Amino acid sequence: MNFSFVGVLIASVLLFVSSSSVVRADDSLVFPPLDGKTGGNDELLVFIPGANVPTDNYNLTATAIQNATNLKLWVVVPAMPAKTCITTCPSTSLCSPLQALVTRAVGFAKDKGFKGTMPYYLAGHSLGGVCSATLGAAYANTKESYKALVVMGAYVTDQDVFNYKLPVLTLGAELDGGLGRPGMLSKSLLSSDSWASSNGGIDGQAQLTSKPVVILPGLDHSSFCPGFKVPGDVFPADVDPKYAGNLIGPQVAAFLHLHSDQSEDVVKAAVQVLKDGSKYTRNGILGSFREAQTLEIDSSKTSSPWCAYAQMNIPGIKSKQDLSRLVVGEAVYKDKSSDFEHTRVHYETLSDGNLEVNVSGHNSYYSGITESCLVPALEIGCKLASADRIAEQMNLTKDAYNDKLTCMDINKLAYAKALDILEKNGVAGQKTLDRFHKRGRPVCFSKDTHPLGNIGPLFINGHMSIKDNGTCLEIASLALGPQPLNSKIFPGVHYCKLLSPARVIDYIMTDSLKPKSGCLNV
Repeated sequence: MNFSFVGVLIASVLLFVSSSSVVRADDSLVFPPLDGKTGGNDELLVFIPGANVPTDNYNLTATAIQNATNLKLWVVVPAMPAKTCITTCPSTSLCSPLQALVTRAVGFAKDKGFKGTMPYYLAGHSLGGVCSATLGAAYANTKESYKALVVMGAYVTDQDVFNYKLPVLTLGAELDGGLGRPGMLSKSLLSSDSWASSNGGIDGQAQLTSKPVVILPGLDHSSFCPGFKVPGDVFPADVDPKYAGNLIGPQVAAFLHLHSDQSEDVVKAAVQVLKDGSKYTRNGILGSFREAQTLEIDSSKTSSPWCAYAQMNIPGIKSKQDLSRLVVGEAVYKDKSSDFEHTRVHYETLSDGNLEVNVSGHNSYYSGITESCLVPALEIGCKLASADRIAEQMNLTKDAYNDKLTCMDINKLAYAKALDILEKNGVAGQKTLDRFHKRGRPVCFSKDTHPLGNIGPLFINGHMSIKDNGTCLEIASLALGPQPLNSKIFPGVHYCKLLSPARVIDYIMTDSLKPKSGCLNV
């Protein structure tokens, strides 16, 4: 694996620094610079802890960052009232209590010899990442503005790094089991890449300085606070907690170096570290997930590739020669369910003797707190021609096709497609598959359900069932039809609410490794 910070893990051992140098002020912590650091004047990183996480559990993370940087870097970890920051900074207009806590903690550092001046660096983990992002936005472009932000196991509001007011490193963990899971951070990466498209290009120095998104392999949400087991996380992580800093430190240090006075060689090395991390995140850890998402809707957002795939497979045509005569001319995508409701399946025999079928699709997505971490489509709704309609138009005999296939069979193909995408995604995909086969709970399939009376509007407004029963992720499509060719209502159609391959990959990567699916952690 050509991945420099994984190489750091394998090739080096973190220089652990005794916590005896840590200064305690109440429950706040002050980490003076490590001996031998010669990088200019004193700098300071304010680190906001996650909810309920004791400040002591950031000792290894703080010292790993200090060890990886050449800066004379002080780190302060302010204690939070009731061990949660959110009450002190619920919004950008109500963040002064948190700023006051930061000022107090910086005062502890000054008492111990800190000589630096504002602006300071800002970081946070989990809920602390959310609070630090709000704090950074609240004081941006003021005399108390921060220099740059690092969010760990978290993200800026709405994953909108494009418009975030400070340079921000979004640092995730491959095995994060909550809101900071890879699927969620894919939205931050998409936002970052959108910004980069008009600011020097993907993985250019501008993006890596202002909006980098890096997901660290083998870590979980708890890896950022070694010794504290975060509820809802994936356990165990692939990397021993005491070595997690070998991955965290170099990424944060590289980002800090790009926002401090450094030599050309140091800047070049920092860019390379972040570039390696970003590329592996985009093409490795998130590569399979992002590829599967393209099956939900095409880049122009006008076509439904998975509905086209379903139409080719639902007739169960047995010979390749016959199958080659079936053509999906259009699989139009409708963003609104009301527009989808008024689409119709169309078929036509072409001059070359092939049968062209036009179908339609509409995706529904997750909403609500309990499922807010799920980025893939909840379902892919497809209006298809039935097997019997295809056979009628192509003059197929009964033994040439299978009229018994259901939406459930297409869901099984979605599962197989997800495994295939992972298998072809190099080392990262294979590790995900190996982990799933060793530790993951399976996906299981139930028979299709049907709306009352096969009524079209009830199909449109209904949903398929995706439930984690604690043993497996149980999948059941909602189907209308297949309707007989002589039906007075929608003859010869087969409508399905289908499983997205991206939903399968998200489950394989994250929730299959937990006792039960869930979005929340500290």
